[in-house]
Amino acid sequence: MKPLEINLEKIARLAKQREDENYRFRVFLKGQDDDQIDFMVHKMDKEIRSQIDCDKCGNCCIHLNPSVTDEEIKKLSRLEHLSPLDFVAKYVDFNDRDRSKYLKDLPCKYLKDKKCSIYMNRPEDCKSYPHTQKEHFIHRTYSMIDNYGICPIVFNLFEQLKMELNFKK
Repeated sequence: MKPLEINLEKIARLAKQREDENYRFRVFLKGQDDDQIDFMVHKMDKEIRSQIDCDKCGNCCIHLNPSVTDEEIKKLSRLEHLSPLDFVAKYVDFNDRDRSKYLKDLPCKYLKDKKCSIYMNRPEDCKSYPHTQKEHFIHRTYSMIDNYGICPIVFNLFEQLKMELNFKK
C-alpha cells in the first residue's frame, strides 16, 4: 500500500479536483459484485484505520451534523442538564424530507481539541463514521463521495479501491 494522505487541506483540494472522476467511479462500482467490493473495502478499511488516528483529526466533527435518535436526545439532554424538549429546541434540527433529527452546531459543540468530549455517550452516527465498515458499500457511494473531501479514511480507501480495480481515471 502506498503512503496515506492525511493532509486535510490537500484532501479537500483533491476532492474538488476529482469530483467528476469520483462520480464516474461511482458508476463503475455499480457494475461490480457487491459482496466482492464489500470484502475489499472492509479489508482496506481495517488497514487504513490502523494508520490514521481520528483523535488527531476531528474533521468530521467540524463539517458534519450527526443524526440523533430520541434515545440519544434523552441521553444528551441529561448531560446538558436540560429537558429533552429544551435540548431539541437549542441543539437539534430536523430534515423534513426523511424526518430525521440531527445535531445542528458546526463544528460540533462537543468537539474539544479535535476530540469528542462526550466520547462514551456520542451518537451512533458518530460511532459508526465514516461508515466504511458497513455492508453494501456500492449502495452508499453518494455519501462516500461527500465524505471523500472530509475524512482521510474515505479519501485513502476510495483511492486505493480505484487502484485495486484498475479504474481508468
